[in-house]
Amino acid sequence: GREQFHGLGSMYCRGAAAVILTYDVNSLQSLTELEERFLALTDSASADCIFAIVGNKVDLTDDCALPPDENRPEKSVASCGLKVRKQVRAEDAIALYKKILKYKMLDEKDVPAAEKMCFETSAKTGYKVDYLFETVFEMVVPIIVRQKTEGPPQTVDITDYKPAKRTKSGCCA
Repeated sequence: GREQFHGLGSMYCRGAAAVILTYDVNSLQSLTELEERFLALTDSASADCIFAIVGNKVDLTDDCALPPDENRPEKSVASCGLKVRKQVRAEDAIALYKKILKYKMLDEKDVPAAEKMCFETSAKTGYKVDYLFETVFEMVVPIIVRQKTEGPPQTVDITDYKPAKRTKSGCCA
């Protein structure tokens, strides 16, 4: 069913100041699909777009020694017996980030470091979700401010519509 909506993706990325690409840390296939299916969607993002690679579902991994996080209740790591082995390492996400930079023809010196833009989170427990969005937000705001000062917006204001004056056509005048 995903194929029928795949063409709409570039419309949502058009002019984006930030793109957050998310995969499941427990599924290497999800990282592979992220690269194969969704990397091309970033073509319509702005030239100075910020990219974040986010591994989700760390709460399901067998790595129960997650560092403490003020946004995560401690009871979320209580049932370590039901955890699975993480299939995607942080190095894999960093490699994908570097592929994105190469694909976008960006120099690593001009963009945030890969280690700063690859995150592991848990949407279920909230582990590092706030940190992810705060980090991206801090980087995006200066870009948006700069874009506003550089020139007119890339959108059309339809409320400023003035109907054209009607003239008689040349053949029926």
